[in-house]
Amino acid sequence: MSRVPRPKDVPGKRYQQVAESLLGDMRAGRLAVGDSLPGELELVESFGVSRHTVREALRRLEELGLIGRRQGVGTVVLAREPTRSYVQSVPTPAALLQYPEGNKLVLRSNEPVRATRVLARLIGCKTGSQWQRVSCLRQFADERPPICWVDIYLLPEHESIVQSIGRRPGLVHELIEQGFGEQVAAVDISIMARAVPARMSDALRVEAGMPSLTVVRRYRGARRRLFMASVSEHPGDRFTYALSLERGWQSGGSAVWSSR
Repeated sequence: MSRVPRPKDVPGKRYQQVAESLLGDMRAGRLAVGDSLPGELELVESFGVSRHTVREALRRLEELGLIGRRQGVGTVVLAREPTRSYVQSVPTPAALLQYPEGNKLVLRSNEPVRATRVLARLIGCKTGSQWQRVSCLRQFADERPPICWVDIYLLPEHESIVQSIGRRPGLVHELIEQGFGEQVAAVDISIMARAVPARMSDALRVEAGMPSLTVVRRYRGARRRLFMASVSEHPGDRFTYALSLERGWQSGGSAVWSSR
């Protein structure tokens, strides 16, 4: 690509100016869908801005679905117009519904189960499929009540990681990745209101049937294969899910919303 002129006449912050200039090139066809963008250092020199400014401009364009990173190719153009949407962006699966620091998983039981129709609908698997159910409490080291009860459903071939849960650092899906190379491609989350089942009420120090916030996470790998699911039961007074959305820049005066 030829040297890009500095966006002196574009209003707004410097990263916005860089982003608007690149977007102008996309709309004019100077950067077509599939084309690679210049490298960071070339953009720094072309625009006369800092590397941080260039990275922020590229991040904003990526948030809008205009560009994306491709291994071995670099940053490429994906679209000519931004996607107008409400976006919750998280850097890793670990950032989904984070818990306070200082808690850990404590193993309660480990047993093979066959998915009933109810369980299959809940975690998104086939009725009759085989799983290893690992039940844990998520709790603190002190005398505070547990945060939640967690039923983790693993494929039978991953059962060997059970002995590491709560003993080795890392989340369960990370242990599976380390041990078996199974990488998370997508995480589906459902949040619903239910009642605390009787089998876990004593451990949670509540009465069976009291309100519970249920969070179901379904971890999928290559070709959307479900390789792990977890069902967390939070007694009504133990956990709050809060999300703050921040109004950000979008070309043309509209807004894109992202989590802070």
